[in-house]
Amino acid sequence: MISYEINVDHEAEISNYYRTLGISCGEGDILFRLIMLVLLEKGENEVTQFSDIRKYTDPVADKGSVGSKIKAVILFQGLALKVERGGYVITEKGMVAAEYIKTSTKFYEKWNRFNHIIERFPA
Repeated sequence: MISYEINVDHEAEISNYYRTLGISCGEGDILFRLIMLVLLEKGENEVTQFSDIRKYTDPVADKGSVGSKIKAVILFQGLALKVERGGYVITEKGMVAAEYIKTSTKFYEKWNRFNHIIERFPA
């Protein structure tokens, strides 16, 4: 698996882009993006602690909203399993969702490069 560096500011920029398109959940939700990427970072067989997730989510959200997002979306949809107090393991379904988040990042980066090229064209 290729390493993916999680940059909170870049992920926030990407989620803002998708929200301008009207997509407010999934790739348009910064908390969802960050949580899924952190879970993917550890992998399928490693336990991700809540504190690992909070390292990335603290700049954009408070502890309560992160916990709510994990319970109401991540666990409810079967994207991760709670294995111990404050510990989560990503499921196969969660790995697919996280890979989709990474793909949406690649799409945004290609769109951004293309948009900059078009802006340089003379009118």
